[in-house]
Amino acid sequence: ILDDYPHIRGTVFDMENVIEGTQEIMSAAGKAGIVETVAGSFFDGVPKGGDCYVLKHIIHDWGDEQCVTVLKNIASVMEPNAKILIAEIVMPETPEPHPAKFMDVNMLAMTEGGCERTEKEYADLLAKAGLKLNGIHPTPSPVSVVEAVKA
Repeated sequence: ILDDYPHIRGTVFDMENVIEGTQEIMSAAGKAGIVETVAGSFFDGVPKGGDCYVLKHIIHDWGDEQCVTVLKNIASVMEPNAKILIAEIVMPETPEPHPAKFMDVNMLAMTEGGCERTEKEYADLLAKAGLKLNGIHPTPSPVSVVEAVKA
């Protein structure tokens, strides 16, 4: 993102052990002054001031209750025009076989409550957190970008 949009600044927010490595990577990439690193748990709160909060392959790791906690924490610090972009596989609503459904079974086996979700399930999850589904943007990969704003 920062390579494509050099005028913006970013914050990487993750657990302490991840942030230590991130600082080294950002310095090596020449992004040390552009990217701030903050350690913490998104279950406890997130940094304020973002125009856009990006969660890639995060939401599918958790059950609905944990996801609502994370999303509420983000919503509580979002400015009115801020967005959340969630990069995940979005399962089709129809019953035919689909690769996303295989991944859903994998998440069930590998996590405690994690799953892939349909568009309706994302809309419901976001609503529980005081957010609104603003669109789903497909990509060339199996991953789509779920866009959310404050409700």
